[in-house]
Amino acid sequence: MPDNDARLAIGELARRAGTAPSALRYYERIGLLPPADRAGGKRHYSPASAERLALVRLYQYAGFTLKEIRKLLAAGSRRGASWTSLAEHKIAELDARIAEAQRAKDLLEHVLNCPHHDLLTCPNFRAAFQARLEAGS
Repeated sequence: MPDNDARLAIGELARRAGTAPSALRYYERIGLLPPADRAGGKRHYSPASAERLALVRLYQYAGFTLKEIRKLLAAGSRRGASWTSLAEHKIAELDARIAEAQRAKDLLEHVLNCPHHDLLTCPNFRAAFQARLEAGS
């Protein structure tokens, strides 16, 4: 029978999460993980901490920054206005990134099929090139 109160050493939790132990210490410091218990001077985490870390990693995968994740965790329920606002903002941000990635893909596909030997003589490539210059990136 598994021990539901079993503590995970920092190295074991880091290994399971695919992160460095230093990241766990940092997450503790900034409030993303509750402080670990100490035994023999070493950190040991509860199963609840492992679940919390999994949630942090999921939010990171969704594109949230650590600062945003701290706000999401502080909001508690996803039904609150704060959580909803953060999620809606992230969706808009992801939509913009997807649109930019699609433009980049379209440009590369054009470059692969462009009949112009010199891309700078291609009106389509030239327009995209000029737009990036004007955008400052």
